[in-house]
Amino acid sequence: MRIKMQYERLYQEMKDIAVAGLIQKRPKMKASRSLPAIGLGAKHTPRPRPSLFGHFVPPPETRSPDSTPQTSTSLLLSPPPPSSSSSVDPNSEEVVYKDGVVVAGSLDGLISLLLPSQTHQIEQSYVFAFVLCSRLFIQPHQLLGRVTKIFSSLQKQQPSSSTDSGPANKIVELLSEWAEMFPYDFRDERMMRSLKDVTQHCASLSPELRRLVGQLQAALVKKLSVLDKYEHILAQVNAVSMERLINPKTQVNILSVCDSPQELAQQLTHIELERLNNIGPEEFIQTFVRCPEETEPLYRDMKKTSNIEAYVEWFNRLSYLVATEICVSDKKRNRAKLLEFFLDTAAECRKLNNFNSFMAISAGLFMSPVTRLKRTRSKVSSSKLHTIEAFVDPFSNFSTYRHALVSAFAQASKSREKMCVVPFFSLLVKDLYFLNEGMSNRLPSGHIRFEKCMALARLVSQILAYKETVLPFSRVRGVLNYLMTIPIHTDDELQLASFEIEPPENAGEKKRFQELRMLLGSFGQRIGRSSSVYSPTFPPGSLPFSPIQEET
Repeated sequence: MRIKMQYERLYQEMKDIAVAGLIQKRPKMKASRSLPAIGLGAKHTPRPRPSLFGHFVPPPETRSPDSTPQTSTSLLLSPPPPSSSSSVDPNSEEVVYKDGVVVAGSLDGLISLLLPSQTHQIEQSYVFAFVLCSRLFIQPHQLLGRVTKIFSSLQKQQPSSSTDSGPANKIVELLSEWAEMFPYDFRDERMMRSLKDVTQHCASLSPELRRLVGQLQAALVKKLSVLDKYEHILAQVNAVSMERLINPKTQVNILSVCDSPQELAQQLTHIELERLNNIGPEEFIQTFVRCPEETEPLYRDMKKTSNIEAYVEWFNRLSYLVATEICVSDKKRNRAKLLEFFLDTAAECRKLNNFNSFMAISAGLFMSPVTRLKRTRSKVSSSKLHTIEAFVDPFSNFSTYRHALVSAFAQASKSREKMCVVPFFSLLVKDLYFLNEGMSNRLPSGHIRFEKCMALARLVSQILAYKETVLPFSRVRGVLNYLMTIPIHTDDELQLASFEIEPPENAGEKKRFQELRMLLGSFGQRIGRSSSVYSPTFPPGSLPFSPIQEET
């Protein structure tokens, strides 16, 4: 409770400062080049313009007419310092380069690179990769404390008569990028306190810095407000789902709500992107982090991966919803129609590059209670079933899916219009896990293996590149409410329902059926198949999700 109150107080102070900074009269500025979306209006030092891990293009004022983009997957520190001798002291401020690229370094050395000096300029890709993976070695509030000390040291080196605000410009730029890429770090009251102290000092140095600080704070307040609203609405959705689960007679055929596979695929894609939008990139790395023993008890229970967990729960919900819809129908014709409907919906999801919904629907179609319904499956197209089976085949580490994903990314990058790509989330998390386990965090010298940080950042960036896509089709509130709140059934309930609509065929199934009947009774009586009527619980005008992309 104390932490929450302190956070809310600092958050309100930050909000007041941000509003005050934005209402000041802004100086006229020349039109500047496009910049990474970090909320800054101008740069004081020309820098290359990178995509996160793609092309690095020199700024217009330094690029010759015939210059071409330079392809790189590295950090491009220019110029790199002379190669340092090998050292086993992990606390020394040294960085190891290979072909002008950072590959390793001590923690202090890598931190020192976050604030550019006159001898080198650091790229956004380095900031993203290091701040993302730094939590494997140091907590975010501790990292910010180290950066603040470097800033104070640089400030002290300035002559007392100097009016140069170079160090302040650098730290404001860094904090702007940090807040843009990892805003959830600042839900920690310790982070907000440090940010407030640094930015207040910088804002007092010049009107231009005051304006930039105002932009930084306003953008951060907006992002945190959106997150708070999303979590509140998500809690409401979960409450409605639990209420309907207690009274499962609200179950109904999805075809009465949406009978178009294309429309259902579109609404599923809206949900997928909404969930992805609210996952902070740092959550992927937090899954590997263990809370240090010396951490204060009040901070140990701070949830760091709640949005990832919510997204995984959504995948499971969709899988069980598919199985529930098929198994609760007591007529073979209706079950066959539903099975065909979900096969077509999966195909539409694949057309939209919504691979996560495709995999979730496929998982539901191949659950045991559904696959044993041989009479029902005999009524649907075998070619459609075989197509899905081939795509989800885990042979050679899901090679079929991976080739399709690479093709989708290539097509989306070449398209003039922003296209949607939703990767199979569970497999992405699995890739991150094995990458983390397969490479050590440190080299034998004790240096941090920064190559690993870059590899992890590249994987995470695949989601960041496409998660904020604005979809060209509208939302249908009734369908969205249904998908996220209608009751779903457990494995035992689905197995019981499957046995009741198509009787057991062997001794093992008969024994299992008897056990389930003794445990649960009759499934048909439990759900009241003939008496179900669906009606949305949410009041008119409300949406069961965060309206980040709501149409105007």
